[in-house]
Amino acid sequence: MVLRTGFRHLLIGLLGLSLLPSLAEARETLAEAVRKLDGKYLDAPDVVGIDDGPKIEAGSGEESEPEPQEIAKGPVKATLTYVESTDDDGNVTRDPIVTVFVDEEEVAKIEGDGGFTEDPPVGVQIAELDPSNAHPEVVVSFYTGGAHCCSDTSVISSNEDGSAWTTINVGEFDGGPLLAVDLDGDGRYEFETRDNAFLYTFACYACSEAPLEVLAIENGAVKTVSADPRFRPAHAAWLKNMIANVPEDDVNGFLAGYVGEKILLGEGKPAWELMLAHYDKKSDWGLETCDQELNENGECPGKEVKLTFPEALERMLKESGYTIEP
Repeated sequence: MVLRTGFRHLLIGLLGLSLLPSLAEARETLAEAVRKLDGKYLDAPDVVGIDDGPKIEAGSGEESEPEPQEIAKGPVKATLTYVESTDDDGNVTRDPIVTVFVDEEEVAKIEGDGGFTEDPPVGVQIAELDPSNAHPEVVVSFYTGGAHCCSDTSVISSNEDGSAWTTINVGEFDGGPLLAVDLDGDGRYEFETRDNAFLYTFACYACSEAPLEVLAIENGAVKTVSADPRFRPAHAAWLKNMIANVPEDDVNGFLAGYVGEKILLGEGKPAWELMLAHYDKKSDWGLETCDQELNENGECPGKEVKLTFPEALERMLKESGYTIEP
């Protein structure tokens, strides 16, 4: 009886050892799972937006004296000049000023903050962003400085008949001055950026991925058009670059942006299932929230609660306008 029992235990042990390789093979890494799901995107062609209109890209941020510049397209002209000031220590600061003229008549002026530099980075561009009016738009983007920050971008646009001009605030975006590009080759320019809502949310800045965000000017207002089917090739190229280096650590920051980008490609469901199988259950970055709406000072009037990563991601996606297809 003892011999039979010992033999049975030995047999079970040997069977267990024989199963170990297959169990190990079944545990895919995140990188393997992503490549299996999205291998078709690895050969997606790059999409480079067209930008062949008149523009000014000025400013080195160094101690140099910039020259005034101007550009024109038809009757629309934009000039870049500077206002100089000197502090008590003799430090020179130049604030950039962009003035827009139509048929030599001034129609708009916008002044930026030089960020306490002598040659502040600034971008100016004349391009067709909103075909509903009589003239092309003037894009103005000032660099505000700071870590990972920021371009303060505006569009100066006319009404339908060109009799009045207004300044449209596009927003502040990660990086230097932001100009527009024709992303789908239809002659109309858009802003190609990334959704900053994903940065720092579930991981450090360098550990975070973010979906492609496309902004357009329509009838004098900023509109998010990221999900428009005409930008699918741009999203395919964006995802290709996103999955080229799938991280081994701090994966939640990657997975959040990955799921967001896959939603824009109409493939949110499989991405969500992949996330559930591979997210970092030990990370608590971005999981604390308030059980009530924050007050006007940004404070929690109730109590802090801790969510799981899938719960927190679902909440953030909904708040940012991302919906997984049914």
